[in-house]
Amino acid sequence: MGLKTAVAGAFVVALALPAVAAPRAKTRFDGIRDCERLAAVQFKRHNPVFRRLLIDRSTVEDDKFADNVGPTFVSTIYHGKATYEAGKGPLPTRFICLHGGVGRDAVFIYTLPE
Repeated sequence: MGLKTAVAGAFVVALALPAVAAPRAKTRFDGIRDCERLAAVQFKRHNPVFRRLLIDRSTVEDDKFADNVGPTFVSTIYHGKATYEAGKGPLPTRFICLHGGVGRDAVFIYTLPE
C-alpha cells in the first residue's frame, strides 16, 4: 500500500515539474514586440509628442527573408496594420518592420498612412 502511495506521489510531482521548469518558447510575436520597442525609441526621437505604435497582431503577415540589407542581416519582414498614437490622437496606419531573427532585435520600422 505504501509503494502505491509513493508511486502516485512521484507521478504527481513528475507531472507538476515540467509545467513549472519548462523554458518558455519564443513565439513569432516576440518579433512584433521588438518592432513596437524600436518604434517607441525611433519615433519618439523624431516626434516628441509620439506616445506609442500599437500593432494589430491579427493583421500581421511575416515574410521570411534571410539575407543582408547592406551590412545588416534581416531574417523576417513583418507588415500589417497599426495605430500610431501621438499629439493628434490615434491614427490608423500601416507598418513594415525588418527583424534580425532569434536572438537579435528589430533593425528598421516604418509607417505609412492608411
